[in-house]
Amino acid sequence: HPAKVGLYTSPHLKDVRERIQINSEPISEDSFARYFFKTWEKIAPGDTLDPDNRPGYFRFLTLMSFDIFLEEEVTVAIYETGVGGENDATNVIETPVATGITGLGLDHQRTLTVAPHLRPSYFQLEPRVDQEDGATIEEIAYHKAGIFKNGCPAFSVPQQYNAANVLRHRAEEKGVSLTFVDSNPQLCSIEFPSSVHRENAALAVVLANCFLHKHDETRLVDYSRISEEAIRGLHQVRLLGRCQLLKEGPIEWYLDGAHTEDSLVVAGQWYAKTTNSTSPSLPHILIFNHQSQRDGDALLRSLFNSLQINNIRMQHAIFSTNTLHNNGVERADFVNHNRNPAMKALQDQHHYGALWQSFDPDCHIKIAPTVEEAVELAREVGMQGMQTLITGSFHLVGAALCVLDPDIST
Repeated sequence: HPAKVGLYTSPHLKDVRERIQINSEPISEDSFARYFFKTWEKIAPGDTLDPDNRPGYFRFLTLMSFDIFLEEEVTVAIYETGVGGENDATNVIETPVATGITGLGLDHQRTLTVAPHLRPSYFQLEPRVDQEDGATIEEIAYHKAGIFKNGCPAFSVPQQYNAANVLRHRAEEKGVSLTFVDSNPQLCSIEFPSSVHRENAALAVVLANCFLHKHDETRLVDYSRISEEAIRGLHQVRLLGRCQLLKEGPIEWYLDGAHTEDSLVVAGQWYAKTTNSTSPSLPHILIFNHQSQRDGDALLRSLFNSLQINNIRMQHAIFSTNTLHNNGVERADFVNHNRNPAMKALQDQHHYGALWQSFDPDCHIKIAPTVEEAVELAREVGMQGMQTLITGSFHLVGAALCVLDPDIST
């Protein structure tokens, strides 16, 4: 078994160090600072580099993670792409042990379009008439498959037809053996929040076995086989902000960073299933935010429909920004220079409130300028008990975790 496992992922919820972990622990603050300035000095010795030529936030952290994992001599490193794959900063590893793709949805649509002159003949969907509407699922699959490398095995969970078709063609173009991983019967003993989590677990098992076989060729090449150690590990997996439940007596907080239409359907199903099995008589409250109003409308509809199908009605809905504290003091880990200037006027939040009111005229709507105030409003409503779903954005969920449980481990 590998002695040291490195993990590079994004975004972080509470602390930027979550992005770079070794053996499931974020690197220490001292180590982060040391490697940060070491990487900075390599890129811009004496701080002489033109600011326009410096790598951005994500690219810098990616470079830093390479240095950390090499210096710390990790046995294996797991890299999650940031946006897409083809042009992602992580996509510089020429011969990865294996590559994997989880369920594809309509996310980062403005970034993952394919220029008309580059569109392959096997695309079957028409491009969006308005480029502002963003990429189709085929274009997103095209970018995601950019991580495939010649001679390196690739795996994917089952995908919808158009996405799967593009992945197959891209694999053929790149000389890659692509396998679609079905749900593993050996995982039936584990209770997952949803079928999506079960699919992802099956994919993780295959990728791990692929690595283990590469480093010990005496092992069976049955990549779907699950060892007892893997079963125990999957039983113990907990990820902050992903189908997470925090309890304070009769007050229950349900946190999920879902931010696509498909993932919000799953979040709604998980919330309905879990609340019905705990305290079905408590009032339901929603805290929601999403950075893009254009995308947010579709997300809200998906969430509302998912809850409605599962017989859940929110008596109260609170629409908040991702800003953490009422005093205006922002933690460095939460600084976001991509915020819409209209945020200060709470334009999106009022828009979302009106949209939800159109879905359910009897729902009580509130607008909160900060996550701290949104949590306080929910507490006022549910002092005797409540079930509050916080979703729509990982940034929102991360800020909520800071308010609800500042000392919770990352």
